Amino acid sequence: MKKILLLLSTTRESPKSVTTALEIAGKEQAELLILFVLDYELSHSITEHMTQEGWIGGKASEDLHNAIIQEYLAQGRQKIDDIERQAMDNNIPFRSFYLQGTFVEAALKVIKKERADLIIVTRRKRSNLSRFIFGSPVAELKEQAGCEIMIIDE
Repeated sequence: MKKILLLLSTTRESPKSVTTALEIAGKEQAELLILFVLDYELSHSITEHMTQEGWIGGKASEDLHNAIIQEYLAQGRQKIDDIERQAMDNNIPFRSFYLQGTFVEAALKVIKKERADLIIVTRRKRSNLSRFIFGSPVAELKEQAGCEIMIIDE
């Protein structure tokens, strides 16, 4: 059975990518793999920004990092629950995964383990200059995935 992997994260998800993944999985009678990546670097970048802007003093506590992670995990669970309900309503077989780590590393781990045939990922709107200077996780994923990737621009 063909496997379609829908990649989600705290910053990568759109209704269009979810709809596309469900439509393709239904049409091709494929299994839908839903991966939510909880990017641990994000909570550190948020607290660092809050400190630099003066919203919090000193170094952020580990409790704040953990609270941010727990909030993103709850949001991820809600997103996956919604997608699972839609898959069930359309008789699409599915499996869900939650991984913590960097977006590319976590995605590649599941892509290789599950031997996904198609990856559907949302690309955040950024300038070409920003992508050039800071890199693009989606471009990095595209280079390393070893299978077809469908990029949904938002």
